[in-house]
Amino acid sequence: MQHRFGAAILIGIFAGVTDWLDGYAARKLKIRTESGTYLDPAADKALLVVAFLSLGWVRQLPAWLVSLVLGRDIVIVVGVVLLWKFRNRSHFPPLLLGKVSTFFQIVTVVLVLLNAAFPGRLLAILRLLGFVCTAFFTGLSGISYIRRGIEMTKRQPA
Repeated sequence: MQHRFGAAILIGIFAGVTDWLDGYAARKLKIRTESGTYLDPAADKALLVVAFLSLGWVRQLPAWLVSLVLGRDIVIVVGVVLLWKFRNRSHFPPLLLGKVSTFFQIVTVVLVLLNAAFPGRLLAILRLLGFVCTAFFTGLSGISYIRRGIEMTKRQPA
């Protein structure tokens, strides 16, 4: 919020490295918990949401893109709650398009931070390309999740 984008890059690198180390250690030691299955992706999503909100607040991300990303996430969460409550569904594996969308969201945050810290033509072009890819895959994955949710409501309750 104080336009210290260099520091934000370092914090992002630290968060990414520690998240990777946590996952690596869990795989290497074969440690898997039910709570970790939910908490790890929730923490990743929380970090992305805070990044999008913060960068939107300081006008480094357009409001329409922040709204699209957050809107998709809200639709997914509401859909999951409704499927759990009314159809007794508790298994919601991520879609490949959702993972691709998340990848582009992360890349876009990195490009925005880099362009803010080190302004230049190439980074500005890459940042714009990140906006386009993030919007495309976020929208496409949102539609895919809605379609999957509709299909799940048509099946018998679990």
